[in-house]
Order: sequence, then C-alpha cells, then structure tokens
Amino acid sequence: MIELKELKLAIEPRTSSVLTKISRFLAGQNIKAYLVGGFVRDVLLSRDTADIDIAVTADALEIAPRIASILGGKHVPLDEINRVSRIVLPSQEAAEGRLELDLATIKHSIEQDLAQRDFTVDAIAIDLEELEKGYTDVRLIDPFGGWNDLQRRVIRAVGEDALKSDAVRLLRAVRLAAELRFNIDKETETLIRRDSPLITNVAGERIREELLRLLAVSNSEQLLYYLDGLGLITATIPELAQTKGITQPKEHFWDVFNHLIHAVAAADFLLRQGDW
Repeated sequence: MIELKELKLAIEPRTSSVLTKISRFLAGQNIKAYLVGGFVRDVLLSRDTADIDIAVTADALEIAPRIASILGGKHVPLDEINRVSRIVLPSQEAAEGRLELDLATIKHSIEQDLAQRDFTVDAIAIDLEELEKGYTDVRLIDPFGGWNDLQRRVIRAVGEDALKSDAVRLLRAVRLAAELRFNIDKETETLIRRDSPLITNVAGERIREELLRLLAVSNSEQLLYYLDGLGLITATIPELAQTKGITQPKEHFWDVFNHLIHAVAAADFLLRQGDW
C-alpha cells in the first residue's frame, strides 16, 4: 500500500453523490468496500468513465438489490458462481448517460482480489470510506505497482498466469493500450505471444466486443499489424492465415492479407479517424 498526499480525484458530482450513499449504507452494515479496476485507473488518469467497480466484504448478490433500491436503480445478477451483481442507474437528465455499478464479492482479502486481476493499472483499490474525507490524503492499495505503471504509461500483466486465467485479456491488453495511448510491457508482450493460441477458447461475443472497441480507435490499421505480430490476428480469425502471400491481379498492389488490412485504413480515412 502506498499513500499519496493531497491526491485530488476527479470524480464528477453525480458519481460522487452515488458513491457517498453507497459508502454510508455499507458502513452502517459493517461491510468494507473498495473502488477497484478501471474506475480507479480512469479517475487517476482524469478520464471520464460511467462504469464503477466496487469490491465488498459481503455477498454482492445479496447486498446489491438493497443498494439498487436506495439509489432508485435496477439490479441485474451477473455471475452466480463468483457472486457478482450489476446496478444500473438511469440518466437523470437528457445530457447524462446511465451509470453502471458492478459489485463483486471479496472472498478473502482485497489484496488477494487484486492479485486475480489482469493488469497492474487495473489492480489498484481505494477504500470507499476515504472518499468522504474531501478527496485528499487518499491511500492507494497498490500491491503490484500499478500507480508507477500509470506514470510510465505501461500495460503490464499482474502475473505470469494472468492472461491464461481469462484469454480475452490477450486482446484486451492491446485494446487498452490503444485507448490509453500506453505501451505494452515487453515481458507482457512475450506472455501474449506465448498464450495467443488460447484466444480460440474465448466466447465469440467477447472477442467481438474487444475487436469492435479496437477498431473504433483511430489508425486501427497499425493495431491490426501489431496484433499480427503478437500472433493474435490469425488466431482470432483463422481464415486470414490463408490470405498471406496470395497475390492478386495486376490492378492490385498488395497481397490479399495486406489488401484487407489497408481496407481498414481506407475506412478510417473516410471516417476521419486516421491518415492515409
């Protein structure tokens, strides 16, 4: 754990109000709660986010309906085995989007919970009660050096088996680095190349979600070549392996594989999301 003096957290007023209500309710139930994951990462980077992850020392499936009732939201069970719930809060004004809060059950300790996460920048936690202290002297629970990696702008796996435990993280590493304009740590790149065949075990809809978000990043042509260098593009779309080195009629400059990749660059150019 590290302590950052006078650390200002850029949390917009509506989210701050929601977190205060949750904190006071859980404190009254003698339940510890921690902000974790992407929300903490984005707040530390001063990025907007509508998704809030909270880890609680109670059964999230049991406590979430009560919190949803207090907040005027809807409770959606997500995972019966790992005891994860979602609370959806509708927009209050036309200009506001809805908020989604995911509550996860801490089975042992917050440190052990963070050890199960994917990347160090997502393995940082903040005690929810501390947010009522005026957003200063906030302590980060950061056992894997995530704060330092945020400063270095690096995506680094929490551990050697972090990608094996959920292979969609192989794609998520590239997508997250692209969205944040970070680089992937060299050792993590090595792990991605080693584990790239595991992507075939991931459900199609999860792969689709990551690829769509990746293609939404500007200059995604470069990202596709990067995926290819990591062994992920043909592992994800096996048909592409057969297009490499296949020449086309003289009207075409590239082979089939490169033609397909450059078609993405052309689409980015037409959508004003990239250079060509």
